[in-house]
Amino acid sequence: MATKEPTQKAKLPLRALPLSFTTDETKDYYLRPKLQKCLNLDDLAAEVAALSTRQEDPDDIARTGRQLMQRMMWYLSSGYSLTLPIGYFRPTVQGVFMESELNAAPDRDRLTLSVSYSMSREMRQALDEAEIDVEILKTAGGPQLFSVVSAQDAQNPDAATRGEGIPIEAGQTCIIRGRNLKVGGEAEEVGVTLTRMDGSTGTTYFFPVNKLYPNTKTQVGFVLPADAPEGSVWSVKLCTQLSNNGSLLLKEPRTVVMDSNFVVGVEASDIPGGSGQGGTGETPLG
Repeated sequence: MATKEPTQKAKLPLRALPLSFTTDETKDYYLRPKLQKCLNLDDLAAEVAALSTRQEDPDDIARTGRQLMQRMMWYLSSGYSLTLPIGYFRPTVQGVFMESELNAAPDRDRLTLSVSYSMSREMRQALDEAEIDVEILKTAGGPQLFSVVSAQDAQNPDAATRGEGIPIEAGQTCIIRGRNLKVGGEAEEVGVTLTRMDGSTGTTYFFPVNKLYPNTKTQVGFVLPADAPEGSVWSVKLCTQLSNNGSLLLKEPRTVVMDSNFVVGVEASDIPGGSGQGGTGETPLG
């Protein structure tokens, strides 16, 4: 990762995608961040060490950072809230119980514990000061991957838009939504590949054509393996040898990687806009 001077402005790359997949208007576009590399604590520690004038060791910085994060998790789990340069964090709980049920410890299976995040003034300012670089993606041939959602959200998009979506879960069916998606062909690489982006494992899952259902021009489904950890981050790559109409076999396969990643245990942000985030600036984590 290239080192950046603190005085250099951040550049936020955005991709403009046609909105015509949901409306009859052909000239409307929606914007979505084009994600770069998924950084971990070691990446950030190396960056801090490179910017330091004290020749600090990246491993020491990363070790201290992990200890700090562990204490943050302990305090959040103990009911504390945290205010940090990046924003405000607080524990949240969801669950409804009858009064008679509260005489004993509540059923943990009926509780949803999570952490909410609200951007700080400094984080908002960083975004305000970032240079915007927009890439216009015209309606073109080939697969276009828009988002990965749970099967329930794929069947009930209105509920997801209202913020009543279902998180993506390990062991459950996930749906890739997009255009010209139908997967088929004779090449070995034809199928869907997931690659873990967080941590250092680089775990991959490959789903050949016979493991994809549904498999249409607008939806391709797969069952996320049960051992995919909660909170893990995944990129999606789709390879098909079929033409846009899903019937003709092309000479060479076409491979596309989705711009955004998805997180296990988190409700997907669908397009345009998204679910579960509203306009308050507060986002549930986990």
